[in-house]
Amino acid sequence: MNSREEVIRDGLVVVDDNRGKIEAVDEYENKDKYFCDELYGGSGFIILPGLINTHTHIPMIILQGAGAGLTGFDWLRTIWLLESILKPRQVYVASKLAIALLLENGVTTFADHYFYEEEVAKAVEETGVRAVLAKTVIELSDYAPKHSLEDSLNFALRYKTGGDKRISGMIGVHSLYSCSLDTLRRSAELSESTGLRIHMHFSESLHEIEYISRRYNTSPARLAQEIGLLKLNPLLAHATYLSDEDVEVVSRYKPCIAYSPFTIMSWGQGIARVRELLDRKVNVSLATDGPVTDGDLSIFKQMKLAVAAQSSRYLKPNALTPKELLEMATIRAAECLGLKGVVGSIEPGKYADILVLKPSKARLVGLHDNPYSTLVMNVNSGSVYMTIVHGRILYHNGVFKSIDVEETFEKVVEERSRLLEEAGLRHL
Repeated sequence: MNSREEVIRDGLVVVDDNRGKIEAVDEYENKDKYFCDELYGGSGFIILPGLINTHTHIPMIILQGAGAGLTGFDWLRTIWLLESILKPRQVYVASKLAIALLLENGVTTFADHYFYEEEVAKAVEETGVRAVLAKTVIELSDYAPKHSLEDSLNFALRYKTGGDKRISGMIGVHSLYSCSLDTLRRSAELSESTGLRIHMHFSESLHEIEYISRRYNTSPARLAQEIGLLKLNPLLAHATYLSDEDVEVVSRYKPCIAYSPFTIMSWGQGIARVRELLDRKVNVSLATDGPVTDGDLSIFKQMKLAVAAQSSRYLKPNALTPKELLEMATIRAAECLGLKGVVGSIEPGKYADILVLKPSKARLVGLHDNPYSTLVMNVNSGSVYMTIVHGRILYHNGVFKSIDVEETFEKVVEERSRLLEEAGLRHL
């Protein structure tokens, strides 16, 4: 996925695990030029950049099953009620379990937007993955945990420079409908003065469209433009509903869009105008959203759904091409998270965030004729053989190297029981 769009047959990727970086990309026949302690792979293996999930709420794995059958604001009210009694320790153990799920899906980097984000950072540090984290600010709810804009800013500043290079921060404004205009304007000012970008939900449901229209007599896109959010290259999750005028507004500023087709479509909501945004040079990446609305956190699933959804919307096969979808899951996603030049492609000097696949032979018939189509249409998360982050193998053939999954699972189930008991529920 480099700028030269190279596909190498019988290739070799050399990793310096001390620096965590890719040292060389070469032909396998040249392997004797390098002094490798270990060599992995073989016939039928595929190496590509680690997948990048640009919008999720990983601690919500503890709430699996909540809000089933609901959509928009109705779903949010149910979730926020449960989150009002969520404890930091529950966020921590749930994050570790969700990270295991991400790793077995070949995801090496994720952008998270949630409460008690220090606990997510702790899980990231311990497990070895890469993350861009934002502490959520919600004001216009009686239930959601209350973090102030200053809390979110200070958290993001902690990871702006220095420290663990695997973690960086963003300002986590939840949405245009859950924060006051004063807070939204202030977040834009802080983004401009600090250089920290904003990660927020945007134009995701019909409920939001109706609310913004009724309260402000405009659309989410035009409101975001008016208060100065769009000019700061924010990361906007969903962008489901955009009028022709909204598409022009968004295209003028070119924010980054995190597109998660499964969540929005399963909510009974619409299909985003991704083809048009890409044609207007808006950077669109792929995301899963949280593990309540997307239970398996699979980017492979999102790619397949995006092929079908966009082709259906535009009544045209391959409205999004397999190559574009792989870019949206790797190099475009890295740019959306401010990691351009760091990860997203397999190139010497970049960090070794690498996905190794070992699909069954039946999935590889067309590999050498059309590798992009094969990866998007034929391969799935079950083909993930090895997930490497920062030069370190974190998942290898069903074995997690940095997480005791059984112990973590038991803790999550235990904490879930406590959460439901406190909420007065027997089950979700």
